Amino acid sequence: MNAASPGMGVPQVLKMTLMLVLLAVAVWVLYIIRQTLLPFGIAFVLAYILSPLVDRMESRGLKRMVGVLVIYASMVALIVVLSVTFIPILVDGMDDMKVRIMGERADWSCAAFNVGEQEIHVVRAESTHPDFAVPVLPLTLGPGARDTLGVQFSPSNGEARAALVRLYGYIGDQVEREVLLGRLYLSANSKGPVLPVVSGPTETELSGAVAWPDSVYHFGRVGPGFLADLKQQLRLHQPAWQETVPMLEGIDIAEEVSQRTRLWLTDMLKKTPALVGSLISGITLLVIVPIVSFFFLGEGRAIKRAFIEIIPNRYFEMVLNLLYRIDLQLGGYIRGLVMSVIIISLLSITGLRLIGLQDYLVVGTLAGVSNVIPYLGPIIGIIAGLVAAVLQYSDMSSALPVVGVFLVVQIVDNIFVQPIVVGRSVNLHPLVVIFAVLVGNQLFGAVGMLLAVPFTAVMKVAAQTVYEGLRSYSIT
Repeated sequence: MNAASPGMGVPQVLKMTLMLVLLAVAVWVLYIIRQTLLPFGIAFVLAYILSPLVDRMESRGLKRMVGVLVIYASMVALIVVLSVTFIPILVDGMDDMKVRIMGERADWSCAAFNVGEQEIHVVRAESTHPDFAVPVLPLTLGPGARDTLGVQFSPSNGEARAALVRLYGYIGDQVEREVLLGRLYLSANSKGPVLPVVSGPTETELSGAVAWPDSVYHFGRVGPGFLADLKQQLRLHQPAWQETVPMLEGIDIAEEVSQRTRLWLTDMLKKTPALVGSLISGITLLVIVPIVSFFFLGEGRAIKRAFIEIIPNRYFEMVLNLLYRIDLQLGGYIRGLVMSVIIISLLSITGLRLIGLQDYLVVGTLAGVSNVIPYLGPIIGIIAGLVAAVLQYSDMSSALPVVGVFLVVQIVDNIFVQPIVVGRSVNLHPLVVIFAVLVGNQLFGAVGMLLAVPFTAVMKVAAQTVYEGLRSYSIT
């Protein structure tokens, strides 16, 4: 080891600058190929979680590969048990909660066919009530062609509905006209089919040729969701709010809130699953991740040893120190988070069950999983609980027991779970944590929010270790 230098010389500064540039390029390349690397990242995390179990089995005299096989067999058995018991109940609960928030939607379809001798382009549909919609447009029908046309009913409230649907399009020219032969009457939320009151002649003079026999279709009873009820309540109170706040005049508050809420829910429900679905196919999840995890568990030490052996002697101590710090930073953090999810989920499920919340399983599980997201996680759990309580009781006073449960859970989490189980001392400033979580959400959705803190902590440890190594040793 050379004598410690009082400061960094020009060659060292240039080398550090070059290393930072190479690091930035490496991060950029990793981001570009993230779709390929994500399965390996999942396999690495899985191996990190299971590694202590394999080490303990090996210390008891069991061969390492045999220990890995035993753990894999246990995991398969656990997955089978959960798939038969817990997961179906959780999925059904999530579907039920989604329906109660977004509302029910009824679909009906029938055949439409061109009985004329010219091609017909159906471009739009008009309904005398906005709750009935024909979403599968435009539609092109050649002479004698036949296709299926669907109708959706999404009620804005529970009142009876009746509507007449008309189709418009082009027949051989660019003049838009009605192209539906006959009339299509729709009704819902009444005891039986109801014909709407339609102004104008009873028979429409049509030059179109889309055949759709005169008929009445009844959707039956379809209930609105929480968003529809909220929208209706906002419309009732909007005049009073506009008198109090003149700036709200000309703004449809109910429509704005409804649209923004739907967009937020859609983004929340689709963003991360779409990302994960595009990155992790069924084959990747079921084949690549277990295989890579198997080699990480079985050959992890050999891979680490081979990596260290190619490090030049002058960098050996610094790299060894870096690997030790990263292992110390990640090991307890990842395994502690897994235990934290289990403990917080069980506490939340038990508390919500005791206060009689119907969706206790869904909300409790969501609270446990989201709790791994710093600062934002507990808020997500509380919001989900409040929404579930309002859906069940239609009364804001029902939110108090839910808040009480989550308050107790957070006290237990902050006093016992985080210090003892997680023990996460990533030594990051709260503002850095919040910034990292937001950036992770922007880049990778919920997956990025989960990985933001450990990744940032590793980058910080790596930068500190490299900087200390370059300052402490005369690396030439």
